Amino acid sequence: MVAIERTGPAIRAALAAHAPEDEARFVAELRDALARAGQDLDLAGPQAVLRRWHARALMAANPLSAAELAQLQQAKAGDLTGFVEHHDDGTTTTL
Repeated sequence: MVAIERTGPAIRAALAAHAPEDEARFVAELRDALARAGQDLDLAGPQAVLRRWHARALMAANPLSAAELAQLQQAKAGDLTGFVEHHDDGTTTTL
């Protein structure tokens, strides 16, 4: 698994390498959020942008395997056979 720091430069580099079509949008969103933070001194906006794009960068850098894609298609089709359900009490049930 490729690890990516949750910083502007690290996310930008990961997007450039794995999802170049998203890099410019990330930069624009982050710059806009930073400009607003410069006015209102609230870092919640830039942090939200970093969280959202960090997740996108991680997914781009670590695509699903063929087996994971098959599981996803199986679940989308409504077949949960073999999936594991985790319960609040710490137990699990295999479906």
